[in-house]
Amino acid sequence: MERTQNIFSKVFPAGGQEIIAHPLNIILLFLINTSTQKIKAGLSIGFTEPVFSFLIIFIASLITYFLFRRLINERIKAAILLSYTLLITLFFRDIVEFIIYFKIPELISFTGEYFIAIIFSLILFALLIKWLASTNRRLAKLNTYLNLVTTIFLAVEIIGCSFSNVSKLKLKERIELNTSTDAIENPDIYFILLDGYTGFSGLKKLWDYDNNELKKFFAENNFFFPQNGRCVYNVTNYSMASTFNMTELIYSRDDLYSKGNYLLLAHFIKHNPAVKFLYKSGYNFYNFSFWDINDKNKFYEDIYFLRRGNIYQARTLYGHLYEIYNEKFADMAEINPEIFNRVKEIHQSSGDKPKFIYAHITMPHPPYYFDADGNRKDYAYSGDQKDKHKYLEQLKYTNKLLINTLSSILNSDKPKPVIIVQGDHGFRSYEGKDKRDIEYSVLNCFYFPDKDYSMMNDSLKTINTFRIIFNKYFNRNFELIN
Repeated sequence: MERTQNIFSKVFPAGGQEIIAHPLNIILLFLINTSTQKIKAGLSIGFTEPVFSFLIIFIASLITYFLFRRLINERIKAAILLSYTLLITLFFRDIVEFIIYFKIPELISFTGEYFIAIIFSLILFALLIKWLASTNRRLAKLNTYLNLVTTIFLAVEIIGCSFSNVSKLKLKERIELNTSTDAIENPDIYFILLDGYTGFSGLKKLWDYDNNELKKFFAENNFFFPQNGRCVYNVTNYSMASTFNMTELIYSRDDLYSKGNYLLLAHFIKHNPAVKFLYKSGYNFYNFSFWDINDKNKFYEDIYFLRRGNIYQARTLYGHLYEIYNEKFADMAEINPEIFNRVKEIHQSSGDKPKFIYAHITMPHPPYYFDADGNRKDYAYSGDQKDKHKYLEQLKYTNKLLINTLSSILNSDKPKPVIIVQGDHGFRSYEGKDKRDIEYSVLNCFYFPDKDYSMMNDSLKTINTFRIIFNKYFNRNFELIN
């Protein structure tokens, strides 16, 4: 007990010694500022995530403080070093975005913004240590100034939180699907989403590639495969939110990549009416995606979506290092084929309930892990997102995995399911005059056991997917969105 009191007396001294508040102010500023993103999204902050984050940061800060005290045996100097460390680690994303905004990587072309941010921060850290170790001043006035400034920033943040504008992003229409007993039939439904798969017209325009292997397979197996399939949005989160919610989105282009929008899109996807209706209609739902949907957890962590996932983690230096680690070592080259295998296994399984399978494959989307024959490529090869040739190579291998999976499903003796094969957006790294056509051209193919595609057209949009399914099999009467 006495030892514990001694520890706390070193951190929170009494008896006329200077109060050190700026490290705690910075922690609170980070948590409140980050939580504001949920407020802007119109979502509840909750209790567990911010409190858990605070405890982790606070405990780590105490440990770091005592390490600094061993390095510099003065309270104020150790606290100043701690405050700098907190600023760099907690607000690392803001530093990176500052560097990008001023286009510094373009001036230093041999490296990227992450490297610049880390090196710059380390240089300042070293200079600060050298200065603190060499000065004989107690720095009491600097401590008071830091207390005052951080307190003012914290007060402004708390006041500003009360006046935060809620995100302008919303659903154009909120679809309510009540359960009914007048379904025409309840077939198994396979929704295979191939992330970044450009449609037939886009492949022909940019690559002069006919994609004949896939067309031949679809034709032989009586699929509907429009040449001019289109998506409404060229960003995965927007595209999938609109598809699952069966409606367009209203938002400001200025907030396209805002944290608040991404949080709200994840909320729309998790609580979407399409999956909710199929649940109520007795379906077993299999979620092979990087979103939590209804009561099913995500199957994997997407290396890109991590940046907008846990908002407390994603903003920090740790979050960025975690992203880099996952991008290099989270083996999507293993996960993507595994999802195809899981889909085949589920088809062979038995059960009393119909199945709805959502398989979100991050191919042919970069990183480009494979060539056309499925040979595994190294990280240096796979990370080049703008290479048209590498994209097409991975697309060809994606075709092989897709055809193998669909053949296994269609050639079995089990009842034929409904199959949807779509892209969420096309190739986005093209900068020519047809950029929009390429980005919004997507694969959008359907298989219905009765081969009746009378409600389809050659420019079918992915936003109509579940409107079509519910009209055809659940006796609904949705108008298709043009």
